[in-house]
Amino acid sequence: MNDRVLLVVNPCSGRGRANQILFDIINKLSENGKFVTVYPTRQKEATLSYIEKNACNFDILAVCGGDGTLNEAFNGLLRSGVRIPVGYIPTGSTNDFAASLGLPTDPVEAADVIANGTPFAYDVGVMNDTFFTYIACAGAFTEISYTTNQNLKNKIGQSAYFLNSIKSLASLRKTALEITTPEFSISGDYIFASFSNTRNAGVVLNFSSSNVSFDDGMFELLLIRMPRDLIDLSTLIKDLLNSNFDNRNVEFYKTDECRIKSERPIRWSVDGEDGGVTDEIKLNVNRQAIDIIRRT
Repeated sequence: MNDRVLLVVNPCSGRGRANQILFDIINKLSENGKFVTVYPTRQKEATLSYIEKNACNFDILAVCGGDGTLNEAFNGLLRSGVRIPVGYIPTGSTNDFAASLGLPTDPVEAADVIANGTPFAYDVGVMNDTFFTYIACAGAFTEISYTTNQNLKNKIGQSAYFLNSIKSLASLRKTALEITTPEFSISGDYIFASFSNTRNAGVVLNFSSSNVSFDDGMFELLLIRMPRDLIDLSTLIKDLLNSNFDNRNVEFYKTDECRIKSERPIRWSVDGEDGGVTDEIKLNVNRQAIDIIRRT
């Protein structure tokens, strides 16, 4: 089928990896009968605006970059009001979204999936008035998940997170939160909060397939209280890495909407990027809002 593909490429993603394999991606799409138009990303608003204005001229939106680039693409497409399937070629440093959905990390293989795969409807998050792909979170483990030294990760794997977590214990700061959902209201002192539709988030957070459905209109709300000491923290990290939420410091819920108020402004991370600082945030689910292409 001679589909028109808008290929949005972040040239800086993966230390320039996207640039190096761009020809191979275009070649794979072209040999499958796709007409490819390449758009190199610029400033965030410029990319959003381009997709919003031009999505109507294409049959497929393909994104080559990291999770932050995918976030921009989602926002541009949803603003456009045009519904075309989205294919993802992950070239970032974490690529949590691809890992969660089982999408190929090899760029040529990912391009083949875009050309020959099948779309499925995926739930998208909304933080205030901005869409997000798979997670909005705040607190200590946000930094641990995304800033652990890559060389350390490669050398000793999950142990790197234990070291980074223990090192940062002195800087952990609890915050009084009030959380309101359509089903319940709770409050307490927490060091972490997340609202997500993912099975992987920075390796520290791993949800089992039985806990996460990508199209049920529900996100997972995870709240973590302050550990008492280093032993308590180590136990917490081990339990999280093993997808064990039966820990006295962990609260796990499923909901389609929540409002979180904090006693002080806190910094949020959205799809691994800076989500700003605020003391009140509204989170909800836009059910089956995006069609993602994956293996048939």
